[in-house]
Formats: sequence, structure tokens, C-alpha cells
Amino acid sequence: MSSQPADRVRRQPAWSGALTTPLAAHIPDDRRGLAIVAIKALHSAAFLSIAGLILVFAWDGFRGRPTRRTALAAVVALGESAVYASNNLVCPLTPLVEELGAESGTVTDIFLPDWLSLRIPPIFGSLLVVGLILNVRALMRRRGPGGA
Repeated sequence: MSSQPADRVRRQPAWSGALTTPLAAHIPDDRRGLAIVAIKALHSAAFLSIAGLILVFAWDGFRGRPTRRTALAAVVALGESAVYASNNLVCPLTPLVEELGAESGTVTDIFLPDWLSLRIPPIFGSLLVVGLILNVRALMRRRGPGGA
């Protein structure tokens, strides 16, 4: 029987296990605790950075003022989304930290309440889509009616 709540289903990664299993095997047992802390810290920093970039991207779209930073935020956020989606909605770092012995490797379990962590993909996915629509609209308006 699973120790996870009924509303939290653990997904199996599509491709990252092939990378994380050999990597975890190379970390000595006496270093695994330190590795877990380091990976969770990196994972948390990446999560917060990407969430911030999605917010910047959406904000620039709401303002109707896309810039180079908007493009950079979009590239990073869309790239991360592609990695996450292609791996069955599992971040590749999650199975690595779990293979090292952590009970849970998801970032949302570290510092967010369940009611919010369960809604991260739909919230930030929606913000990304809205940002795309608003930024494309702003770029089209900037070009003008004749496309010049």
C-alpha cells in the first residue's frame, strides 16, 4: 500500500531513469546524504528560477511590451516544459534524488503546501500559454497592419 495521499499519484519517468540509475550508482553510500541535499538545493533553485521566468514572461505579455528578456524567459520556460512533458510530467532530478534514498524528490514537497503543489503545473502552464498569446499579440501589433 502506498504511503502517498490518494490524490497524489507518483508518475514513472519516461526517459530519465536511464540516466539517473547509473549516475546514482556512482555516488558512494557515505556521500548520498550530502548528494541529496545538494540535488534538492539545485532542484529548488531551478524550480524557483523557472517559475520566476514564467512570471516575467506573462508580465511582459500583460504589459504588451516583449523584449529580449521576454524571449530569453520564453526559451528557458518552454525548454523546461518540453523536458518535463517528455518525461511523463516528472522532472529528471526527482528520480535521481529518490534513487539516492530520499523519500520524495519533488521540489513542491520541500516548501509548498499540498493544495498549491498539486496545482503548480496547471497554474504555471496556464500562465505560460497566456503569456504566449499576449506576447504574440503585442508583437503583431508592433508590426502594424501591413506587416512592416
